[in-house]
Amino acid sequence: MSMSLLLTIACAVSAFAAPQFRPPPPGLGSPPAGKRTCAIKQTLTVPANQTVLTNPTTPPSFVLLGVGIQNYTCSTTGTYTSIGAVADLYDISCLSAVPSEFKVIQDEAFVTWTATPATTKSLGPKANGCLPLMGQHYFVTSPSGTGLSPVWDFRAASAKGNPNAFVLAAKIGDLPAPTGSNDVDWLQLKSVSGSLATSVYRVDTKGGQPPASCTPGSAPISVKYTSKYWMFGSTITV
Repeated sequence: MSMSLLLTIACAVSAFAAPQFRPPPPGLGSPPAGKRTCAIKQTLTVPANQTVLTNPTTPPSFVLLGVGIQNYTCSTTGTYTSIGAVADLYDISCLSAVPSEFKVIQDEAFVTWTATPATTKSLGPKANGCLPLMGQHYFVTSPSGTGLSPVWDFRAASAKGNPNAFVLAAKIGDLPAPTGSNDVDWLQLKSVSGSLATSVYRVDTKGGQPPASCTPGSAPISVKYTSKYWMFGSTITV
């Protein structure tokens, strides 16, 4: 049975469970035998007329759809402060063969994601068999012992048994989302540890920003978001 037929069956089965991403468009590629990802047909280009983010100089290793929540706590000054994020990471390398769909996948996923109850914290591996769940994104205490650091981790999903299939990174660039103030910033990060990537970019963000103000002492909040994550320099294969 071909991989493309398996993908079609997986999507048909997943249609009975809500919520779901859209079924795959015509022309979707399929991974080579024994692999979970396709060749990436698109190129990451950062916005022009800015110097905060720089274009990558090597081919991408992974391109992922992040679907998750940004977490915030209310400061004593009445504004929200980020306390990290949690997201599922879905492979969209095969979708890169269909530029019109690849361009808007984060917007379509955001509609699906925000249609779930507010208490839903994850779509999980059954959101759609056509976008394989590769791993998770979360935050841990920084190696310095102060603050938080982001991690992208395949060790519990697509790269089980590989202790190096993660990257803990540090931010080197932060650009307000060109799409508007409701969307979390675009980021460029570099690896601190792990072999999943030497650099990571968060772009094409949707949602995730907190309200402008809060009442000191109020409970932390979680705000749903989606984005693309591009990874470069990986030595991990899946």
